[in-house]
Amino acid sequence: MASMQLSDKWFGRLVVPSLLMAGLAGCENGLPDSPWTIVQPSRLERPGVVLFDPEARHAELAAMDLRARAFLCGPPEEEWQSFKAIARPKAPGSSKGKSAEPFAMEVMRATAWAVATHDHGSIRAVVRVMDRWAKGEALTQVDETSNELYAVNRTVLPLIVSWSALKGELARDREKTARIERWLADLMQLRRQMAPAPGKTTARNNHHYLNASVDMAWGALTGNRSAFDLGVAAYMDALAAMRADGSLPLETNRGARALWYQRHAIASLVTIAEIASVQGVDLYGREIEGRSLHTAVRFLIDAIQQPEMVLGYAAENHNPGTADEWWMQDLSFLATRGHGRHYMAWVEPYRTRFADRPEARELSALLAARDPDFQPAIDDYSGGNMSCFFADPPARFAISTVSAVQSQPDEG
Repeated sequence: MASMQLSDKWFGRLVVPSLLMAGLAGCENGLPDSPWTIVQPSRLERPGVVLFDPEARHAELAAMDLRARAFLCGPPEEEWQSFKAIARPKAPGSSKGKSAEPFAMEVMRATAWAVATHDHGSIRAVVRVMDRWAKGEALTQVDETSNELYAVNRTVLPLIVSWSALKGELARDREKTARIERWLADLMQLRRQMAPAPGKTTARNNHHYLNASVDMAWGALTGNRSAFDLGVAAYMDALAAMRADGSLPLETNRGARALWYQRHAIASLVTIAEIASVQGVDLYGREIEGRSLHTAVRFLIDAIQQPEMVLGYAAENHNPGTADEWWMQDLSFLATRGHGRHYMAWVEPYRTRFADRPEARELSALLAARDPDFQPAIDDYSGGNMSCFFADPPARFAISTVSAVQSQPDEG
């Protein structure tokens, strides 16, 4: 679209020009220079495509039994809602402001159904609600705190993924399209201004990985290599910080939520790796002294089953975010949350990509035992409905040998 061509210009001051090494990206994010961050600038093979190929995935879904497709991607709403724009999002743990979660959930759910069926009603719902928030300059009245940046990031990531997935269907309304893209670009600039200062823990822990996943998604959407490489740099930061056993120090020192935050960091790192894969960059295969993302996943699985593995780290009890005792690990992330998200949604792309790895098989068994209703797995930290975007059809549904069930677009 013509208007999207302006987005790289709108990004403007948000990234350093032409990164020669990811270490420079680390400096931009308040991280010290380190030799292990040096990587070559990424070459974007598919600018405009973010987390997955929407047309290829649509073809896969169209070949499934309709029940399987509806199970993974969610049936359409009788009437999609339009949530009022929120200028100040509610930060985690805060009573101030209003939550942007219902808005993000509607966008994620409507996008999934639109990808599955090309349903016009779902597409219009995404455009309508995003345009309403663009007109209201939503999410722009925030304090420059890590928690408010966190609240903005967890909303903006699924918006970018949705915009990428549906942009081919959105060219009919150039005015709305341009307004939404300007608003997204403004939010990206706001985020840069809120970046944590050097030395801050949030410049190095799960906040850093979430922040970088948003930068990377925007870089993939707009073709901005410098923004994209912020995700590459953050991924390498995580591998460098990881202990030999796969634990992440700034996550596993969090008392009763040590494994909660280990999982949280992994979710963002899987998202970064998937965005990179679309552009021909293999981050899953990157290692530092034998440590890879698989090492972190292995530690998480083992420590869920044997919590004593993490207790030596958890005993530091740093900012646990819960009143529970540090030796009682909070494993509630293994079940669907009350707001409809599932914090293990990252498992969908991981087990699809690495079906033959023992970690993938053990994750599937773990979720089947702890939460049989795991799917559809939707999470804004991962970018949307990950079951719809990545999962194979459940075994109980037959797969059509031909695309016998055609989508029925809403003509209303």
